Amino acid sequence: MNEVFSYPITQPNFLLENYYILTWTGGMLALAIAWAVFFRYGNFKYGIDLGCLFKTIIIMVATMLAVGVPNYLNVRYYAQHGHEGDKITLTNERVTYQYRNGQAKSFLLSEVKKFYKEPITFNPPPTYFVVAIIDSIKVDSFAVREDLPRFELFKNALNNAIGNASL
Repeated sequence: MNEVFSYPITQPNFLLENYYILTWTGGMLALAIAWAVFFRYGNFKYGIDLGCLFKTIIIMVATMLAVGVPNYLNVRYYAQHGHEGDKITLTNERVTYQYRNGQAKSFLLSEVKKFYKEPITFNPPPTYFVVAIIDSIKVDSFAVREDLPRFELFKNALNNAIGNASL
């Protein structure tokens, strides 16, 4: 049995490799604009007044948005496109997960101890984990999402290959 399963690539490679840089740059640019407006139009007085509190709240909200929005976008983008270009090869002896950047994780089927679905899905689609114990001392794993083309075939083939190690 030699089966190859791969995620399709729907985004440009530049975007897949650098999406987090683009979102964080945008967030920091938005924060810089908020500070520029603050310094340009702020009326600075040394004393406690309602205007000072209001300006402080505006800067705090701008900082929260400049950090929170890129984080939200990065998590969402990775959930939707993080596995694009990855490839899974299932043979009679091994299961190999090859990442888009060329790195690979490979386990003997006898080392695979669990194949289970995550208990709670925070970022759809649901994720399944292939967990292996290597040389009885090292635990390693990789994740497979349900949006993998021919996922049911992969799931059934892996379940048949590892026997009762699935949940």
